Amino acid sequence: MRSQNRQERPDVAVVTAARAGDRQASEQLIRDCLPFVYNIVGRALDGHSDVDDVVQETMMRVLDGLPGLEQPDRFRSWLVAITVRQIRDRWRRGRTRLTAEPLEENAHEPDPQADFSDLMILRLALSGQRREAVEATRWLEDEEREVLSLWWMESAGELTRRELSAACGLTPQHAAVRIQRVKERLETARTVVRAVTASPRCPALAAVLASWDGRPSALWRKRLARHVRDCPQCLLNSSDLIPAEGLLAGLALVPVPVGLAGLVLARALGAESAGATVGAGTPTAGGASRTARTIGRLAAKPAATAAAGAVTLAAAGVAWYTATGSHEPAPRPAVVAPLSSAASSVPPSPRPSASRAPTPTPKSTPTASPAAAEARFSGRHALRSVDDPGDYVSQSGRLGILGPVGATSSAATRQAATFTFVPGLADPRCYSLRDATGRYLRHYAFRIRLDTDDGSAIFQKDATFCPRSGSTAGSVSLESYNYPGRYLRHRDNLQLWLDPSENTAAYRASRSFVLVAPWT
Repeated sequence: MRSQNRQERPDVAVVTAARAGDRQASEQLIRDCLPFVYNIVGRALDGHSDVDDVVQETMMRVLDGLPGLEQPDRFRSWLVAITVRQIRDRWRRGRTRLTAEPLEENAHEPDPQADFSDLMILRLALSGQRREAVEATRWLEDEEREVLSLWWMESAGELTRRELSAACGLTPQHAAVRIQRVKERLETARTVVRAVTASPRCPALAAVLASWDGRPSALWRKRLARHVRDCPQCLLNSSDLIPAEGLLAGLALVPVPVGLAGLVLARALGAESAGATVGAGTPTAGGASRTARTIGRLAAKPAATAAAGAVTLAAAGVAWYTATGSHEPAPRPAVVAPLSSAASSVPPSPRPSASRAPTPTPKSTPTASPAAAEARFSGRHALRSVDDPGDYVSQSGRLGILGPVGATSSAATRQAATFTFVPGLADPRCYSLRDATGRYLRHYAFRIRLDTDDGSAIFQKDATFCPRSGSTAGSVSLESYNYPGRYLRHRDNLQLWLDPSENTAAYRASRSFVLVAPWT
């Protein structure tokens, strides 16, 4: 099965023309190759900040080596082979640095913002078992992720087994053995992810995790897998896992992020400038200058490129804004207006809180000092629904609900509807909501629930919300930090979910709340 954004592979005529220096054919190859190469490198080097560098180097080597390709019909295998070599070169360079500079190994740790798994979950809006499968890739070793990235492309219909085998220099039989081994380890990692994210956790597993630093690794996968294998509770939790092939088939490629085409372009232009200093017509500048002109033409045609599925500077800017910017039809104020006394007067309700207005989010222009904004919004509050004024954000077990609370409610009911706003676990400019037991309000598969912080980056992002203006004066909406455009809201059954924005009055009211004084 082909992925949803699958582009037709270049035929032999296009490859032959590009090899001969045809600019239009070279442009077509770049349009087809850049997303393909980016996804292979991204999955193989998940969590490393130099994914873009490896993609750039791969594309430069492909374009400059194209004249030497003897068999155009094997272009795809050749392209993957170059990509794999660049990935392995990166691993060798990284290991050499760590061996030569052991005291500075922290300087080479992955950049959390470069985590390809997080990017994939965000850009493709993955949830449920697909999301767990992506999270499970973090528990594999480097070499395993290399094979996984190629098998993933095969499962998505972007690569054939023959091309995969040829790129890795393996026979089809040997490739099948390695793929099967990686698939088994991925399935093991999925059971580990399910066990670690279970709420409440298995008590015996909690004891095993006492010394865990919160970072997935192959070593901890093996340790935790032994527990899962021998634990009836953890085995039961993972009993509904479906084969990974069914999750990956037809999965779209992750769009190339904003800036990557620009970085490649800047590098190519730099090479062209260097060639220009040698003199017009100098043969040694031919390959680099041709690369610069090709990518320059790609960036100069944003409409055509976007239609073909490539990411150019202009098209990528629009795509990124659509994916991460505001999905509201009208501009929203940077800061929520102060609560009015009238808005807080619906009985029965607790006394209006003195600290009411949320701070600006990272996307907003601050209108007050950070200290003043934090003082207005931080602390303990209850969140009263705008469209159901007798109901409050609350909890039932570990799930978020909208429930009735009043002065005569039990102490447990009033405590369940009181939350402490603390600086966001993923970004202190936003907020996380903690209940009296220390659990955090977070989303999982877009369902709002309460879990204990496990220290992982994905949990911290899931538990971070950025305040936005609500549907009425003085009300607030909570937008997901890692899924911009999705808001915490109640559905008709009063369950709390993280749902995408809709341009209706009913939707806006269902995601709007008034901050009032805590019940306890």
